[in-house]
Order: sequence, then structure tokens, then C-alpha cells
Amino acid sequence: MFNIKEFEKIYNLLKENNKKDANNNLISYRSKYALHPDYLFLMAEYLTLEDRIYQAIDTLHASLLVDYDDIFLLRNNFEKSSNKLVDKKFELFNKLFKKIDNSELLKQSMNANSDEKRQIFFKKIQELMPGIGFNKKS
Repeated sequence: MFNIKEFEKIYNLLKENNKKDANNNLISYRSKYALHPDYLFLMAEYLTLEDRIYQAIDTLHASLLVDYDDIFLLRNNFEKSSNKLVDKKFELFNKLFKKIDNSELLKQSMNANSDEKRQIFFKKIQELMPGIGFNKKS
């Protein structure tokens, strides 16, 4: 599911609710991968475990932002997230929107089941959260 094998280990730690070890691993990879789309997904998973829901949504949104920026990916020698991982991102969006009781965004994220619909959903999120971004000079 992950392009970087170390991320699989972190994901397994998160699924085991081993927040301490997962966080230590996330910290160790932050300087190299802070803006990698898979790393951002893992951060969103960690923030969800910490019940920092809105930060998790922002981080998950940033993960998609990077995934949809081919120039940034190329410049940083990153790969797009796998299709399976993109599915997991939308599952997490569903969980988070349900948790904050936002039925409209939940409905839209649940219906984003194709590339075209995911692009539409992403544009909707961009409109709602225009301040989310990153320094593209990297």
C-alpha cells in the first residue's frame, strides 16, 4: 500500500494503537518526508488517534493537495500515493466527517468513488479550506 516500506511499519503501529512508537517513528522521518503524501496520511491517522480531528482533516487535505501536484512530487522525488492508499484516505475522511457530524461533507466524500468524483470533492474542500497549503519552494 505504501511506496516507502518504513511507512508500512508506522501504519501497523497506528492500527495497533501504539501511539508512542508510531509518533517516535513519525518524528524520525519528519525532516525527510514532512510533505510526502503518504507521510501526511500517517500523520492524519496519528492525529485521529489523539482525537485532534480538525487537525487530522487539515493534514489529510494536505496529503491530497500534494498527491494532486505533479510538479511538487517530481521536484521532491516523491511518488503519488497508491490507489489503495487513496481509498484509505477517503475512508478516513468519512470517519472524520462522521465524527464531527458534518453530514454534507460525509455524503460528498462517500460519493467520491472515482478519480473524477474525487477531483470534484478535492476542489470542494479547497474552496472550504483555502488557507490549507504548503510552501511550494521545496
